[in-house]
Amino acid sequence: MLLSPLLIFIVVIAIYPLFFSFYISFFKYRLTDPNQTRTFLGLANYINAFKDPQVTGAIANTLIFVAGTVIVEIALGLGLALLFAAESRRTQMLRSWMLIPMALPPLVVGLVWKSLYNVDFGVIPYYLKQLGLDMGRGPLGELQWAMPAVILIDVWQWTPLIMVIFLAGLKSLPHEPYEAARVDGATRWQSFWYITLPMLKPTFLVALLLRTMQSFKVFDIIYATTGGGPGSATTVLNYHIYTVGMVFFKMGYAAALANILLIIVAALAILYIIVLERQQI
Repeated sequence: MLLSPLLIFIVVIAIYPLFFSFYISFFKYRLTDPNQTRTFLGLANYINAFKDPQVTGAIANTLIFVAGTVIVEIALGLGLALLFAAESRRTQMLRSWMLIPMALPPLVVGLVWKSLYNVDFGVIPYYLKQLGLDMGRGPLGELQWAMPAVILIDVWQWTPLIMVIFLAGLKSLPHEPYEAARVDGATRWQSFWYITLPMLKPTFLVALLLRTMQSFKVFDIIYATTGGGPGSATTVLNYHIYTVGMVFFKMGYAAALANILLIIVAALAILYIIVLERQQI
């Protein structure tokens, strides 16, 4: 009885919308239809999704975004964790400052960086011009620079999370292997390569799992900065789902796209969990 209010809340907020999304994805359903008629289409929405070049392009952009953010954040997060692993007043203060971007709403972060990228009064284009680099319409306005610029925003905000995860992993490592390696004459690099990295494999997988799932669901930054542009250079799948459902009101098709995204993320999560369990055996 004590748990029933929470269970009802979960059913209403999470489980029912999930099942309704799967149900409505088999229908042609538009919110602008005054009669709210639903025409059963079977798997047509899913089949059309993989035939739609906009969807395949959005999936490709999503994979590029996920790969760029996850790889850079893992590398930078591990480096920062090693840099700030020592306990001192200075490192504790710096670690606190590093967590500030993570505490900001992604929409606010996107708007701030959009101002920094502005070609007329932004700080970043100004200094790039001083270095002799002409960005044309600015980092967010050029096809070749828009996606790297958006990736940089995500890296700035979420690298501190990876740093915290790796810091927790480093603090949990036993000291005995390092003492034995020191007695055997191992260098710091050898200790890091042959002791630290192998023992951090579970931490790597946890960081990969969290950031991969979050990166696939990116929306706020794209909405606040580029709106999917220029053209469709930064249109990720989640933003395309928003456009189909909330701009063109094709709710059945949007639900099918959302379910495809859910299946992709769930498959990757299951894969990571299987690998993590094998590492712990």
